[in-house]
This record gives sequence, C-alpha cells and structure tokens, in this order.
Amino acid sequence: MKNPHLTFADVGSPRLSGHARSTTDTLTLTAGGADIWEARDEFHFAYTPVAGDFEFTARIDSLGMADVYTKAGLMGRASLEADAAHVCFFSFGDNQPRNNNNGGIEFQSRPEDGGTCAATYPPLPLSAEPDFPVEFPNAWLQLARQGDTFICRFSQDGVHWKTYTKHQQALPVSLLVGLAVTSHHVDQRVKVVFSQLALQVA
Repeated sequence: MKNPHLTFADVGSPRLSGHARSTTDTLTLTAGGADIWEARDEFHFAYTPVAGDFEFTARIDSLGMADVYTKAGLMGRASLEADAAHVCFFSFGDNQPRNNNNGGIEFQSRPEDGGTCAATYPPLPLSAEPDFPVEFPNAWLQLARQGDTFICRFSQDGVHWKTYTKHQQALPVSLLVGLAVTSHHVDQRVKVVFSQLALQVA
C-alpha cells in the first residue's frame, strides 16, 4: 500500500507543536521535541495502527538540523504515551560521529513501557568511512516485523538494501507504525520531507 493514511499527533507534549503538510508525492513533517530517548519521548508522529507483521518503507528527501541529535525515521510504538515501548530506525541530519556510530543511521528501542532506551550501533571497530552514510535525498529506510523480530534495512537507491540490524523484542500484536521526528531542541522546530511511503501488511 503506497501512501498509507496517517494520523498526526504530538507525543510527550513538546513545547513547540508539530504539524504536517502533504502533496501527491511528499509528506513534510515539522516537529519540536526534546528527544526520543531514555524514559520519556517528545516528538511528532505520523502513524497508522497495524496488527501483526508489516514492512514499512520511506525515503528521507531532506532533514533539517536543530541539533547534532535531531533525528527522523520509522517507528513501531505500543501507544501514544510518552514512555511507551517502541522500536525505531532513525536517520540523523549528517554523518558526523555520534557515540559509537560512524554514520547517519541508528536503531533504538525501549523494551517496555516506562523503561529506558538502548541503541544499536555498527560493529566495532568502526571503519573510517561511514558504514551507513546518509546523503539526502538518497536515503531509504525500511522497518519490518516478523513476529518478535524487527528487521531494519537501509538503501541509497531504493533497490539494493543493506541490513542494519535484526532485533528481538516482544511488543503488542497491534502497534502504531509510522514516521517519527524530534528536534532535540526544545525551542526550535525542524522540517523533514519524506517520500515513497509504502506499507505492506501480512
């Protein structure tokens, strides 16, 4: 299903509210929010309920930065509560080093409601060049669910895919699946343009 019908909401009551604008080919999300991390999130979410296995794909055409940790990408979330369990596959705004990461892509998860988040990084030792470089608009993300396995893939052309991680996590059968954007700056919004949205449900 291309261009799935999405509902829009701010999660975690960010100081600056988010909003969406769609055209035939693109979806632009503008978002505030402190972060999606630790035990509580603030971000703008474009989502649809999905029961069971799925495969969700999107291209990030552009991603503005308010902070080095501004991020946008794909999420499966248990609820709209600020501390909800989730998995998410994100892009940052560029490829500068962050924590144990040498590129612009990262996976993170919260294993249970109220828990803290953990991130998955490329294998150590890190190479000098990014393992998963982002060069907008050539940045496709894919998040797939197979039972309790979540598979994240990245592509620079939408044809050839490279697996970032396969993650095991028990989440409810029904999830809110969609696009998540956080500014990581409570006093500044960011704008992200997505295109080529496609959702396949088993």
